[in-house]
Amino acid sequence: MRLVTSAVALLAAHLVSAIPTNYARSIEKELPDGLPYPSPSELSLIEQAAHGTLPNGPVPPVISNKGITNLKLIAFNELFEVAFFHDLLTNITENVEGYRFTDQGDRDFVSRALAAIVAQEELHAIRANNALVSFGQKPVEPCEYTFPVHDFDTAIKLASTFTDVVLGTLQDVVERFAIGGDFDLAREIASVIGNEGEQQGWFRIMQARIPSELPFLTTSDLNFAFTAIQGFTVPGSCPNVDEIPLRTFEPLEILNEPKAESLDLTFSFDDKYNESDHLLWVTYVNQLNVPVVEPLRIISKEGSRVEGEALFPYGDYELNGLTIAAVTKSDGPFADANSVAKWTLAGPALIIIN
Repeated sequence: MRLVTSAVALLAAHLVSAIPTNYARSIEKELPDGLPYPSPSELSLIEQAAHGTLPNGPVPPVISNKGITNLKLIAFNELFEVAFFHDLLTNITENVEGYRFTDQGDRDFVSRALAAIVAQEELHAIRANNALVSFGQKPVEPCEYTFPVHDFDTAIKLASTFTDVVLGTLQDVVERFAIGGDFDLAREIASVIGNEGEQQGWFRIMQARIPSELPFLTTSDLNFAFTAIQGFTVPGSCPNVDEIPLRTFEPLEILNEPKAESLDLTFSFDDKYNESDHLLWVTYVNQLNVPVVEPLRIISKEGSRVEGEALFPYGDYELNGLTIAAVTKSDGPFADANSVAKWTLAGPALIIIN
């Protein structure tokens, strides 16, 4: 029980020497352990560190077009995650300012946990790229990455946020596999969802949150995840991102802090094609409920930059856990996250109340 108890207190009591909040660490293309193409000996070491192996059954002989897109998005995401968690582990190992622990036992436990997560994400990336190659596709290459974190607190908060999005996106992946008849791959992704959920429970405990966020986790759409991941890449550094047939939306920023109450939120985004000359809406995706749509009131326009306000109706809809916000060119009605993505101009903005 000591490790669980100390982990809850870790962020508040066991970190020292935070550095300025505008710090962002840039990561070059080189990933650990020979990724994206490890040698057999490197793969063996990865599997030992991951406490498990790549699935040794055959990849299905055929795959749908939706299935290929799924695998490309998964590989793109997993390479990003490998870079992030490897960088976090390196900062702790090297006692970088902001990542130092006063309790050696906690430092050792966190390091062991992160070492396993790095290796597990490496296997996810390798599996997705191996599957692409087996279907005659080019593997997804890593990018250069930049992470807007400056200490362990902000790194764990970011990890929890993007893992929330991953858990929602993998719901979409499973459904697309099922629609395309890729049943064996759907089972495999269900296994990965469990692994990501275990990680997320730990990230939440480290923030003194209850480990289980929601009874039905917020769903997402591949295009939202694709856009969000690119927010952590250095522009122009992704060798074959153009081969992933997904949309990239304009980034959406929330300028004031969402709270567990209904309030107006201020949004900011680029409007290169003057879409704000017409009616726009903010649409919220939360849990597995029908998306909520609120009118966007334009406050100001300066060049292509637009600011607007929309109600965040927390009290009416119990918008707990992850909520995905998007500026849409239609007020719906929307059946699900996929229909929201089809009409999205800017997004996703990520809100977590819990």
